[in-house]
Amino acid sequence: MSLDTQNENKDKLEPVLQPLFPKAREILFYTGNTLTLFKIMKKTNTSITEEIEEYMSTMLQTMRTDGNEKQFENQTYVKFLPISDEVSVANNHNSSSPDNEQLTREDLKFSVKIFLRSLEPEILSHTIDTVLNELKENYLESVMIALPNYGAQITIDDFLPLWRIVEDYIDKQKILSAGVCDFMLPLFSDLCNACKHKPYANQINLGVCCSIPEELNKYVKENNIQLLTHSDPIDVISESDFQEVLRKYCHEYDAMHWKPLSIVRYNSVIANRGIIKTKGFFIYAKRELRMN
Repeated sequence: MSLDTQNENKDKLEPVLQPLFPKAREILFYTGNTLTLFKIMKKTNTSITEEIEEYMSTMLQTMRTDGNEKQFENQTYVKFLPISDEVSVANNHNSSSPDNEQLTREDLKFSVKIFLRSLEPEILSHTIDTVLNELKENYLESVMIALPNYGAQITIDDFLPLWRIVEDYIDKQKILSAGVCDFMLPLFSDLCNACKHKPYANQINLGVCCSIPEELNKYVKENNIQLLTHSDPIDVISESDFQEVLRKYCHEYDAMHWKPLSIVRYNSVIANRGIIKTKGFFIYAKRELRMN
């Protein structure tokens, strides 16, 4: 669905006279495989924020046009799941590659980047469990943890409880390797000294950092840690932007008080060939209902 068509259809929707999910305290948007589901939506030079907002809008639009408004009225945890049955199982290991070669799980590598907007360990564990459950995977090859709202402001005492969660999944072989984003010294060295499983990589935003500090570059080389770069924004989606998307398709009450707490971008790649097989997002938010 193109953005123009989406806006045209939105204009045709009847006004929402009462809340669609009045009891909801948690909400999840899981896009499924966007490579197949949203082919006609893809645009060049689209930011991750614009992608997320468009995917959310499409799922909300579909709910309204399909007449499914009442399905969530008694739910406290609302889940918007993939629209098409064709992509409901994102991994689909037994499908074929572009050259019709049959694929197994061993042929794929799943990479996940978790953008946290909360320092609560429970949010991180909930997010990882959600990804594993919805993708129907037993393990993930790579997980990167990003803290865009905190960055250099956090201390090792703030972050270590989160890393302990990651280490627990590593011990259970549900995560095979994990890294962090935008960690400078001494925070990065403090983490490496305090943890059981060192991060395999540190991903730096050159748009913010401009150049890699020499001391950090030296440290990662001495400790056999990869230094990667990224161009993701400081905040993937703000509270106001998240609420505004809901407000366009739902009742005003449905959009109130939501706080996005974790955003996940994942992809699976055919090993040793670099071909992306699946790609998608999870967006998880909570709110406190204020009863009158």
